Amino acid sequence: MKRLASTRRFVLLSAMAAVLLAGHARADDNDQEIARRALLEGRIKSLSEITKAVEPKLPGKILSVEIDVEDNGQIVYEFDVIDPAGRLYEVEVDAATGKILKIEDDD
Repeated sequence: MKRLASTRRFVLLSAMAAVLLAGHARADDNDQEIARRALLEGRIKSLSEITKAVEPKLPGKILSVEIDVEDNGQIVYEFDVIDPAGRLYEVEVDAATGKILKIEDDD
């Protein structure tokens, strides 16, 4: 009987975790779909175009890039950058214009 209760608890917790993770994945998937559609419609620039334009202005080497849809609908590329001294920065770039919106010290 104890084993059955333990198994039920495990199944319930696993199901709850799956629901929470699925909700998070859906939000990310939704951003990706919105960005994909905007790229196909020509409303934003490709990552390669943006990277060519902003790389000379960045304070270091690009480590990673994400695309994000802000609450106001603006689509931004978020670059994680490391400078020669090892400091981390987050750089937000408007996906439509290529304009650097913010360089934030991530340390």
